[in-house]
Amino acid sequence: MSNAATAVPETRLRDRAKNSQTREIISRFMKNKVAVAGFFIILLLVFCALFPSLIAPYSYETMSTGPSFANPSAEHLFGTDEFGRDIFSRVIYGTRTSLAIGLLSVLIACVLGTILGCISGYYGNLTDNLIMRAVDILLAIPNLMLAISIVAALGRSQTNLILALGIGATGGFARVVRGQILTVKEQEYIEVARAIGASDFRIIFCHILPNCLAPIIVQISISVGSSILGAAGMSFIGLGIAPPNPEWGAMLSAGRSFFRDHWFVETFPGLAIMLAVFAFNLFGDGLRDALDPRLKT
Repeated sequence: MSNAATAVPETRLRDRAKNSQTREIISRFMKNKVAVAGFFIILLLVFCALFPSLIAPYSYETMSTGPSFANPSAEHLFGTDEFGRDIFSRVIYGTRTSLAIGLLSVLIACVLGTILGCISGYYGNLTDNLIMRAVDILLAIPNLMLAISIVAALGRSQTNLILALGIGATGGFARVVRGQILTVKEQEYIEVARAIGASDFRIIFCHILPNCLAPIIVQISISVGSSILGAAGMSFIGLGIAPPNPEWGAMLSAGRSFFRDHWFVETFPGLAIMLAVFAFNLFGDGLRDALDPRLKT
């Protein structure tokens, strides 16, 4: 009876501690006005990606919505391209493509990198050396060059582009996770888990990994911007999304021949890329500061 009576208060105390820590993190993040601005820009981009038809006045593939290379106006906010397509509509619809590539490629990198980092950091010794040397080789190759090689070998498609960008970002996640595992696995509660016979799988994924989530989340938020920029670069050189599908890098590539006479064809897709990457970087920096316990006052 006494054990049951004491178990309930202890559970409540743990819940209160978690709620208090969450409120503190949110409070610290909200004090960073620049990071909050980045967060709201991301929300705007997500809304554009989910509901482009509510914002865009035309379909992204509808031609002759106006004269070719019409200047920005009330009817065409960003003007029209060489086919008379509304650039504003294509930028809005392109948000879905760019965000999908960025998020999915980072998801692949996070899963692969987390698995490699957990195995390397937990087991150490020869396993650690083999995995980390392979990661070093991967990091020695510039991400764009690696992505070009993979897409050139597998073929041009959105799936292959996501896979290429995800593999290129895996090394960064593996190093972050490994560093956290090396720190956390020496804690006393991990020794207790080993002593009571918990399996390695349970120790890693139930006891160690949950305490390493903060740097992983920060790495995800920063990597999304890099993946969006990488996807735009791949599309710009002709190895990304095939037309007429809207993608910001592909729009830049299609409009570069007309930039001298029609500035708006390149300017607005370029601003969209800059805004997205800038927002994710601001959000990632603010999240890192909010989750870092060393910055507590």
